[in-house]
Amino acid sequence: MADRTMLQFDYDKAHGQVATAVLGRRDGAAGWHGVAVVIEDRALVLRVDADTDEIAVELEAAPDVNSGWQAVAELSDFVGSELGWCWVGRNYRGYLDMFTLSFSGLEPQLCFTGEAATISIRRILPAS
Repeated sequence: MADRTMLQFDYDKAHGQVATAVLGRRDGAAGWHGVAVVIEDRALVLRVDADTDEIAVELEAAPDVNSGWQAVAELSDFVGSELGWCWVGRNYRGYLDMFTLSFSGLEPQLCFTGEAATISIRRILPAS
């Protein structure tokens, strides 16, 4: 059985670091296969499991743009912001298929969800 813990690293090593880029690897036109929030020479990298839609999050060396990663234009406004808090989400069947992230504070702003073997990205806005 696979390890069912989404974060396999100490998030404090990423918290407070400034995002210098947000990169993604497309899975055709359907969606993102991976997303990387770059912080200097490292990145918070999200990948989706094609069989379970679970999202694995790791802190690793920043991906090379020449290796199939491209700028995620719709998230460019987060570049230059500090990584804030993060949350992990487990669905009612026990799958870890959601990761939520804030920038420059505590209020959640982005939600990454594993759906149909891709990562969907949604912005979170206050209800009021």
